[in-house]
Parts: sequence; structure tokens; C-alpha cells
Amino acid sequence: MVLVRHAPASSRDPVRWPNDDLRPLRPDGRRRFRRAAPGLAGLLTAQGVVATSPLTRAQQTAEILAERWRPAASPEVWEELRPEATMASLLERVRRAVRNDRDLVVFGHEPQFSRWVGYALTGEALSALKFSKGGAVALAFAGAPRAGAGQLRWALTRGQLGDLGRHRRGPEDDD
Repeated sequence: MVLVRHAPASSRDPVRWPNDDLRPLRPDGRRRFRRAAPGLAGLLTAQGVVATSPLTRAQQTAEILAERWRPAASPEVWEELRPEATMASLLERVRRAVRNDRDLVVFGHEPQFSRWVGYALTGEALSALKFSKGGAVALAFAGAPRAGAGQLRWALTRGQLGDLGRHRRGPEDDD
């Protein structure tokens, strides 16, 4: 399972976006995550499922990965990835979605994801690490996912993913 925090989004602005759920990525946030996406795609297997929060910025980040990694249909929208969703509801949804023969990549928000990592690793919803915008964390579970049974496989910032991608695609593909 890979958790990805959405890329850099526009600043909160109740005049432009009275409903903050509709706040989009910044143009430079899109560009920065496009640099990271090949590195992330290179860490994934050929089969997988993408799920995203219903918030626009998370959906836009998931769509950028889909430009490079195409093993699944369009991203599934999960209410359990909303910032205010409970750890238990997300764990139950992950349990239903995880399969050993494919990757599960979920796009969401802070501080929910930091707490989710703590919940997966220790059984308590304590922030275990801080996700950078566009950063990703891979967790593994021996058996069915349950609180306290997770193992941290890797944690990478957006910049580190971009470095991986640059090595995979070559300098001629840079912006």
C-alpha cells in the first residue's frame, strides 16, 4: 500500500473557493508532481488500484500519476480519504481493497496520512512522520491490514521521487 499526499495546492481563499473541497493544485504544484510521477510509477508493480479523496487537489494529483502508471481504471473516489474520516473507516476500506497481487495507491491529506501511518504501525492514531506535499510512503502488512500490524517499507519526498524518475527516464525528458 502506498499513501501519497496531494501536490502543492492553491492557498485557501474563501472568495475563490467557498467550498475548500474544490481548491485545486497550483500550476507549479502540477509541474512539480509531474517530475515526481515517473519515480513513483517506477516503484510500483504492473497491476494496481488508485483511490483518491474526493477533494479536487487529491484527484488532480492522482490523475498526474495516471499519466505515467496505467495498470488500473480511473481512480476510485473514497469518502474514507476525506481529511475528517476516521482511522477505523479507512482501515476497513483498505482491508477490502488490498490484494497481494497488485498495488494500492491512495491519495489524500495531512494530518490524516501521518496519523494513518501511526495507526498502521502502532495501533494508535499518532503522527508517525510528516508527509511532504507530493511525498509518498509505502506500508506493508503481513496478512490482512490491521491497526498496529503495518511495516514501513519506504518514505520519499516529492524531490526524492523526482530524482528517481530522472534516473529512469533520462535528462532529455526534463522540463
